[in-house]
Amino acid sequence: RARTMSRIDTGPPLNVHKLTNVEAQRIMLILDETFIKLSLLSLIPGGQMPEDEVLPELIGPEIHQVLREQALLEQQYESVSNPASNEPVKGLPDFETLDDELRHSSRVVSRMLTEDRAIVDKVEASMGGFERDASMMKFLDTFKELKHQIFQKMSTSVEEEKSKEDFYLEVSAREEKASQMLRALHKDLKAEKAEHENEVASLDETISKLRAEIDHIKSSTSADMKSLEETTRAQEDDDKAAFGSKKEQLTLQLATLKTELAETSKRNRDAEEQLRKRKIKNEGEVQAWISRYDSEVREKVNQIKAIRKEYDEEKRQLRWYEEYFDRVDKEQQLKSAEQRKLEEERAKEEAQKAMLNHAASMIQRIFRGRVARRELEKAKKGKKKKGKKGGKGKKKK
Repeated sequence: RARTMSRIDTGPPLNVHKLTNVEAQRIMLILDETFIKLSLLSLIPGGQMPEDEVLPELIGPEIHQVLREQALLEQQYESVSNPASNEPVKGLPDFETLDDELRHSSRVVSRMLTEDRAIVDKVEASMGGFERDASMMKFLDTFKELKHQIFQKMSTSVEEEKSKEDFYLEVSAREEKASQMLRALHKDLKAEKAEHENEVASLDETISKLRAEIDHIKSSTSADMKSLEETTRAQEDDDKAAFGSKKEQLTLQLATLKTELAETSKRNRDAEEQLRKRKIKNEGEVQAWISRYDSEVREKVNQIKAIRKEYDEEKRQLRWYEEYFDRVDKEQQLKSAEQRKLEEERAKEEAQKAMLNHAASMIQRIFRGRVARRELEKAKKGKKKKGKKGGKGKKKK
């Protein structure tokens, strides 16, 4: 029965973050109703229903027939889902047909028990009490815990849910890291322990061999020790004599090396003194060249500044002269324009005068024009002379 209830189609997973309060309450009501129906269904004993006439009289023949069909379907479903061999069971429907029939029968029985809960008490009284199925009780406990978790999830905000998920992920990561470290430490400890045991065994074996060798040496070398002492004493005397002669030779060689070291040190000090003097001389020459270079550079910089100052002054004068002669030219042009205007007006006014007056006025106008041009040419010549003088002054500088 637990396997049958676990196969009930509950639809696609819900996105609880987008549920409204009414939808959440409706989901919880559906879950509560499902839990109640499953709890009532678990109170009906599985297997074959009793064949006595007491139970049909207590609950009615129709209800008794429905319960018998439910028990029969459960037995057939168990036989088909867990066959004794790999071959299909003969005389029974296929798995899909039994699954659909058992689903329908379970819905009918649960609806019937929900409408009249006294049926459970009557069945239990007729059968003298029975123990509920352990797998079904475990499924009900799991379903109850799942319902509680769904309620908490729907009553939790998105931020709280995200915080919990982050916390659980962090705890899981830490636990996994600790587990990995623990496994690695266990592995290292096991390897160290095995290596230590191997080393201890090897050392024990070596100690045993050495002890055996020591015992053998102690028992077999007492005479050799006396002979070795005499040989060692003679060798020691020879070594002392050789050491004395060698010491005298090395003492003479040490005195010779000290003399050579003193002479070499003196030569090195003289060479070092000469090099130091040469270094001081070269540093003085370099400093003199640096000072000379600095003075020449400062002089050149001052010359550049003076030339630039003169250039700026001449450039300023040139701009002044250009502006002045531009004003003179403009004034002269204005005067000429005004004069021409006046002459035109006079010509209009005196158009009817006599020929002599007209000729006189023409002579005067020509004369004035020549005078103006002569003055303008003089002004231009003076400007050119001043410009040439300015250019020659710059070249000289």
